[in-house]
Amino acid sequence: MLTEFFLGRADDGVALSTDMARTPIYRTNNADNSVLAALWKAVDQSADASSLAGEEFLVAIGSPEGPWVFAIPDELVIRLDELNEDSFANATDRWARSKELSYHGVSGADLIEPLKTMKALASDARSTEHTLFLRMAM
Repeated sequence: MLTEFFLGRADDGVALSTDMARTPIYRTNNADNSVLAALWKAVDQSADASSLAGEEFLVAIGSPEGPWVFAIPDELVIRLDELNEDSFANATDRWARSKELSYHGVSGADLIEPLKTMKALASDARSTEHTLFLRMAM
């Protein structure tokens, strides 16, 4: 699954579900909403991340076959932006042990760079007062 991240106005979700020519700020594979929910739980153990794993933050669907666009919750964006580097190792170890990532055979050390990237995306979203979106497509 192709997963892409975008910054935009809160109402940009529908446009992202139809405008496949729009260039993402970051592109990767398999960082779906469930993986991001696991990240949320890893950086904030008291968070109820199930809402992101489900459809609560799904803001648009291009068609039944996708793409699917999620607005990343403000709580997760804030938590990532405020996360200090001293916390990275513990957070990535928890993230690596999550059910969602257990299939990928990754370690916490493998996830340091993806966490740094997510932190940078969250920081950009906050500093520009934009919404961080995830678009998933097959």
